[in-house]
Amino acid sequence: MLFTIGHTNHSHEEFLELLRANKITYLLDVRSTPFSQFTSQFNKDVIAAFLKKNGINYNHMGKFFGARPMDKSLYTEQGYLDFEKARESENFKMGLDNVILGLNKGYNIALMCTEKDPFDCHRAIMVARGFELNGIEVSHILPDGKIITQAELNNRLLEKYYPDRNQISLFSEISSLSEEEVLVLAYRKRNADIGYHIQKDEEE
Repeated sequence: MLFTIGHTNHSHEEFLELLRANKITYLLDVRSTPFSQFTSQFNKDVIAAFLKKNGINYNHMGKFFGARPMDKSLYTEQGYLDFEKARESENFKMGLDNVILGLNKGYNIALMCTEKDPFDCHRAIMVARGFELNGIEVSHILPDGKIITQAELNNRLLEKYYPDRNQISLFSEISSLSEEEVLVLAYRKRNADIGYHIQKDEEE
């Protein structure tokens, strides 16, 4: 099974409990930069050693699934990462194929990033969506241990960006679209809201 999880400010013990509750055997780190001055317990070498000691495999896959790729062709004219372009990149496809291979071998895999709410994180809006579009079901482990599915996240997206989508209006931008087409638009809006801005980074 494929999950995602945000490390937030969990202690190692709290994080391990969440992983064990969902029988995670392989953790894939999808942060572009696997370090944090605020949560150093999740720096790459530290968390890798802790997980190894507890029988869980770790691999950093920021090259394949990170939110801050170096390839500027993957960014919009407005300067933020285009999740759809990123999912079409060779690196993403290579990463996707490798994860599917692991799933087929029987691993329970969790994709880890930082944010506690998957709704605010590229791990769900970019990466998990890519797996969903390839027929792989994804579930998200929340900080309190609850699980939500990508399908539930999809409904949340629709409710946020198109709450009146079921009301009849001939003049609505979505009046002639299917629910799946409206969902694509909702993902694009969320992408614009949370996507990493390369121009801001360069200015700073």
